[in-house]
Amino acid sequence: MKPISKISTAVVAGALSLGAMAATAEASPAAPARASGATVAGAASAGYLSGSCGANRGNYGNLKAYYYTSGSKDYFNRFNWYLGGGGLRKKNNVSLRVRERLIGRADRTLWRWASGDNVRPGTGGYSPSPHVGVSRRAKVHVDFTFVFDRSGKDPRCTGRTNSL
Repeated sequence: MKPISKISTAVVAGALSLGAMAATAEASPAAPARASGATVAGAASAGYLSGSCGANRGNYGNLKAYYYTSGSKDYFNRFNWYLGGGGLRKKNNVSLRVRERLIGRADRTLWRWASGDNVRPGTGGYSPSPHVGVSRRAKVHVDFTFVFDRSGKDPRCTGRTNSL
């Protein structure tokens, strides 16, 4: 049997709750296993994607895109970020896009959101309503752009999360 590098979050959560030292799973063809940066405590079919970027003048941002699985879809239900570095003021900007990877073609944007000119430094977040649903068969990630409010020219950075 070949080792499987992606196992479902339900298998991982079950193995952890039983105190197992290791777990082996085989993905079902009807429901492909999904992997993420981590699982959300207490939710066996939930997790997050994460990414970071850095800008000029020492500013940086981190993003976590939380999702849960229901039926044949993964639903993004929360996006949390952290904006850091010296000199930040109160009018930073955050832009997010959930994108599907299309082989041989440009990625397709499934959902987008842009903050106002009002994001404070530190931790923040956004919860879309309704939650953003994507097919479990799709290979998706989240692109993000942070614009840091500073005196003079505002530095920016862009990045993307790992894929789901």
